[in-house]
This record gives sequence, structure tokens and C-alpha cells, in this order.
Amino acid sequence: MNLKNKLNFTKRFHLGFAMGTVALASTVMFSCSKVNDQQPFSKLDPKDAFSNPERIGKAAVGMYDALQNVEFLGGRVLIYADQRGVDVNSASYFTNLGTFDMLSNNVYAFNCWSGGYRTINEVNFFSMNLKENEKVVTPEEAAGYYAEGKFIRALTYFYLVNTYAQTFRASADGSHIGIPLILTAPKDGAEATDPKNKVKRNTVKEIYDQMIKDLLEAAPALPVSTGDGFADHARATKGAAHALLSRIYLYQGNWAKARDFADSVLLSSAGYELDATPATVFSAGNYQSSTERIFSVAMNSGDNPNTNNALGQHYGSNGRADISISADYRKLPNFDYQTDLRGKPLFTYNIDKVTKDTVAFYTKKFFGTSTFDAWVPVIRLAEVMLIKAEALARLNTAAPDAEAIRLLNAIRTRAKASTLAPATQADLITNILTERRIELAFEGHGVMDFQRTQRDIPAHGNVITQKWNGNYTIFPLPVLEIERNPNMVQNDGY
Repeated sequence: MNLKNKLNFTKRFHLGFAMGTVALASTVMFSCSKVNDQQPFSKLDPKDAFSNPERIGKAAVGMYDALQNVEFLGGRVLIYADQRGVDVNSASYFTNLGTFDMLSNNVYAFNCWSGGYRTINEVNFFSMNLKENEKVVTPEEAAGYYAEGKFIRALTYFYLVNTYAQTFRASADGSHIGIPLILTAPKDGAEATDPKNKVKRNTVKEIYDQMIKDLLEAAPALPVSTGDGFADHARATKGAAHALLSRIYLYQGNWAKARDFADSVLLSSAGYELDATPATVFSAGNYQSSTERIFSVAMNSGDNPNTNNALGQHYGSNGRADISISADYRKLPNFDYQTDLRGKPLFTYNIDKVTKDTVAFYTKKFFGTSTFDAWVPVIRLAEVMLIKAEALARLNTAAPDAEAIRLLNAIRTRAKASTLAPATQADLITNILTERRIELAFEGHGVMDFQRTQRDIPAHGNVITQKWNGNYTIFPLPVLEIERNPNMVQNDGY
């Protein structure tokens, strides 16, 4: 059975609360009834699931199935970041999420929190059971499975902490309040509801420290390449771990380490390269062969069986068409969307039948083979190149860094855009940040790029200017979390 089929099979196999009537959201059990009688599995007892190497392998793939959570890295968490950014129009489907006036009982805030922590629980639960059955597989296999879990956990925490807490540099050392750091899983419902599990929020620094620890421990045990197109793009690799580390260090303002880990990706023997055109990256036929995609969450039409979650449905003009491209994006400096390959070739249009005027622009990044099966682009080489460029630009204060300019223009040349020659360091940084918006639009960087660089979110549409560290630029914690856990405090303003 190949890995792609294993992922589909695992939907009927894997462990975790996500398949039962009990769902773990942080340390709070949101359940129906008789929670103390529930077990943390609904299809297969862990004793059976970890009884032989093949079953352990399938259980490991279950962590990726959890990563597909339709309310989180199935695509929604990327949408939430972009809805609070400037490059898409606020969608009525997502109510007041994009207008910075959410309430603490917002359903998207609840679902996102629950989806993220379900994924973390799946990883923790798998690792706990593997620890008890390590002798069933070789030490090398066990190390690889632990490493995959740590990558998934770090990736999930990255989006959780940047959705529900202020960005790392909001305080001098990240010591401000973050989110709960959960590294273990309860064995059953009774343990999950034990008062000892009503934990408080950790600091943002503690979350970042754990993400970095997980990734540094994971990378040596992860493959550079497996030779399997699906595994090399949809399972954790050394390149994916190093790319995520470079992003995390960028968010911390640790420019030297951001540069160094970006370099390790750029110089990897995996042979990462920019694809021929921006459209090539997002063609469904290239998901498993792209030299630019470093890690994506693999999806198929069975993963998003309705019209309310798939990225292609929300962004696509032939789907729900909830999210359209803003005029602010089309008017970005250094971006001629009429000729730039990231413009018209990646746009679709709604045309007024009477006036024949274009009334809405949509991205084609998520067309897939249908509106349901686009892979979620998490990390690709273009981002890593821009991370290195920004790190170099910030490190070299004397003059515009030549290598940073080269990387910037390599991205632009691929898109048939004019090359840039910034005259000062400040100009170069501005060019790079603008290029990030052009290149990485609609991929979940939206509001977070403004927050990490301490730039206010500009007024757009009917939204007034938002302070980069304003109370409402981050999500509220779910009100049920606050009500059921006396140690959990709400974000300011909610």
C-alpha cells in the first residue's frame, strides 16, 4: 500500500479523540455525556494498533490525517490570517472575522482552537503509545516516527500561537501571555477531565522554545528525500523542518539563525528549485513533483466532502467564491498584475453580464482538479528565499545587501517582473516585505506579516487602521475554555 493510499486508509484506522464523541481542545473536554466512560480511541484499541510494524506505520500516518483537520490546517487557519490581512476582501461568510470585531463566542475561534489542539493531541497520543511499544519497530523507525510527530506539533503550535497570542516581538523576549503548551495526552476521558489538566497559558517564548526544540530534535531523524513524490511533499522531511525553523527564527527577529536555516534548505541535496512559473507550483498535476513545494498538507475530495471548508471552494470563482482579491493587492508597488505571472495568469474574473466589466478577481492557486482537493501550501522555496533575503537585509546595516537583492530579483524574474535596485537598506527591506505580499498572497501570511514586523494593518474596505498589537488583531480564546477552566484567562478586550 503506497503512502497516499495509507493516508486515505488511515481515516478508518487512526487513533485519537477526533474520531470519537470526545474532543480534546487544549485540556478541556467538550463532550456529549458519560465522558468518564470514554476511551481515546473509537476504532481500534492501542494495544492492537501498535502490535506490529505495519499497524504502527498506519497509526503514524494518522497524525497527518489529523493535520488535515478542516477547521485548521485543512486550510481554514490560513484563511483566518488572510481575512485579517489586506490582500483579500472581507468575506461575509466569515462574518466579523475580517473586520476586527469578533466576540469571544465566535464559532470560528472555537473551531480553530479545537482543531489545532485535536491535532496536537493526536501527536501526543501516538508518541505516548509508541513509547510503550518501541520494541515492535527498529530504533531507526521509532526515531523517524517521533520526528514526524514533533514536526507536526511544532507546525500546529506555530499557527495556534500566532492566531491566539500577540506576535513574539510584542515584548522584548516573548515573555507575554501565549497559549497552553500540551506535551502529553490523557489515556482516557476520566484522566482528561482531571482538575490537574486545567492548566494555565504558557508564555509565547515557552511555545517558541518548544517549537525550536521539537524541530532541532526532529531534523536529524528525518529524511532528506525518500524518492517517493507523495512522501517528499506531504510528509515531514529535513528540508521541511529547517524551512519551518527559518520562519520561526524570522518571527523572533533572530536574523542570523533565520539566514542559516534558510541556507540549509537552499543548499540541500534534495535539490529544491523554483518551479518554471508561479502557476506550475499550484498545478494539481505537480503537487508530488514540484521542486519548489517543501511541505504541503495533502488533500483529496474525500477530505473536504462539503462546500464549506475546502480552499478551492472559498477562494475559487467556480466554488463558493467567498474570498476575492482586493484592490489593495492589485495596486501593490512593483506589481503590474497585467503582466506579472502572479497576476492575470493566476486570476479568474467575474464579469458583469451587462456592462462586461470585471466585478471581482479570484486566485487560481487552489483550483486542484476540482474545488475540493487542492493541497494546502504550507512551506515552499520562494518563501525560504525571501526569508534569507530579509535576514540578510536586516543584518547588513551599512548598505543594501547584494545577495538579498539577488534573491529578491530571482523571485521577480521567475514572474516576468522587472528587477529592482534598492538604494538603501530601508528600501531593500520595504521591497522584500512588499514582495512577500505579492508572492505569498492567499497562503496564510496576511495579518501575521504585519504583526511580526510591527506595522499597523492599513485601512482597507470598510475596515479602519488596526494597531499591529491591537486587542482585536488576535482571536479570542473560546468562551467555553474560559468558563470551564478557572486557570485560563481571556485575551485583553474580549
